[in-house]
Amino acid sequence: MTKKNNLHNWRRVVKLSVSFLGIALIIGACKKETSTIGDSINPNGLNIITTDTFTVKTSSVELDSITTDETSISLLGALKDPEFGLTDCGIVTQIRLSSTSPNFGDVTNITVDSVVLSLRYSSLLHYGDLQNLTFEVYEIANTLNIDEDYYPGSPVTTVGTNLIKPGTETIFPDVFSDVVVGQDTLAPQLRLNIVTTLGDYFIANANEMTSNDNFTNFFRGLYVKVTDGSTLANGEGTVLYFSLEDALSKLMIYYTLSGTPKTYTFNINNKCARFSKITTDRTGTPVEIALNTPNAGQNKFYMQGTLIRPRIEFPHIMDLQKNSKAIINLAVLYIPVQDFDDPYSISEALFFGKINTKYITDYTKDYSSFFSKVGYDIDNKEFKVLLTQEIQAILDGERDNTGFRIYPPNFFGSTIERIIFNGPEATTKNKTRLEITYTTY
Repeated sequence: MTKKNNLHNWRRVVKLSVSFLGIALIIGACKKETSTIGDSINPNGLNIITTDTFTVKTSSVELDSITTDETSISLLGALKDPEFGLTDCGIVTQIRLSSTSPNFGDVTNITVDSVVLSLRYSSLLHYGDLQNLTFEVYEIANTLNIDEDYYPGSPVTTVGTNLIKPGTETIFPDVFSDVVVGQDTLAPQLRLNIVTTLGDYFIANANEMTSNDNFTNFFRGLYVKVTDGSTLANGEGTVLYFSLEDALSKLMIYYTLSGTPKTYTFNINNKCARFSKITTDRTGTPVEIALNTPNAGQNKFYMQGTLIRPRIEFPHIMDLQKNSKAIINLAVLYIPVQDFDDPYSISEALFFGKINTKYITDYTKDYSSFFSKVGYDIDNKEFKVLLTQEIQAILDGERDNTGFRIYPPNFFGSTIERIIFNGPEATTKNKTRLEITYTTY
């Protein structure tokens, strides 16, 4: 299970202008107070209103436009979730030469001792409970191009059989311990034993290694996956997170030439085209219902990194300006999570983004920095999004009322983290709501 970090709560203090000093803000649903303060500005007085009865529309949207190529984190594993169904992740990648035109020597005097594919764990390590995984590695038939975009559903074709050495397919991934290789102690990594015939094949075809272009046309790359995740029970499975651009991620041939041990390295680096291949089976799950029935999001709505984004809209927010002008003193969106009996931990922060159809335009004015995140309130089990300036800008016509989306911290195709949110019509005590304190004049 992913580890929860110590979370810190954040607070924002919104100060009213001098004209409004002394006005008490009464927090509650549709409470209204009329004050004589400000008569010199407006002889009809100022009305201070706090309400949380604005219509909030929540839904879940499946994505087909998020690319998963050349991401900082690559995903490998399978997870079966009673709410989300099966998510199966594999890695498709080129390998490149560490040196061109290698001179392996007289092939008749060469014995390939072992071939190892090593994948360095990223700092995020994994998602879900660690357990035994059975791995498969295949040569791919389709040509990869680093200048092309690849998506979770991009097709992959393979040739030949599983390249994992028989009897070594099943591994318990140790994401925490260093690995000793020869005289070296290396950072935690997954090491897959590949059949030695692959090493023989490369050495016998050294004439294809005059350049990386020649080699990647000769050997197009590898597809690394786990054995069919559909056999998992609900709540089982692990998805491992890897850093493929790390120097420890590579394919190594260990061979002996006339009694002398030697090695040759195939790199996985920033010049390799690669992507995370992700397939899902949501049949019969609550997520399937939510994706196909938008109104179902009023009860529960969902986020799953790379695949599903929550959408939040305020369709009637302009009613604030219906009969009089409004000044927003404070606007907070409360988004509770359903984490009771949930085996997966909640992110300490999420991105909250303004949307225009399916693309982000920018972040809200209250969170103008790209690196600004909305923190998780662990005590109240909710995210609190400050939208004071954003709502005011919508009312003033400076910004379109196109709604918002929630994004995981690593949202560029680099995670399958998921969260279940309570909708505005949830059967639970805490519901998503927009609370606004405003002044009319």
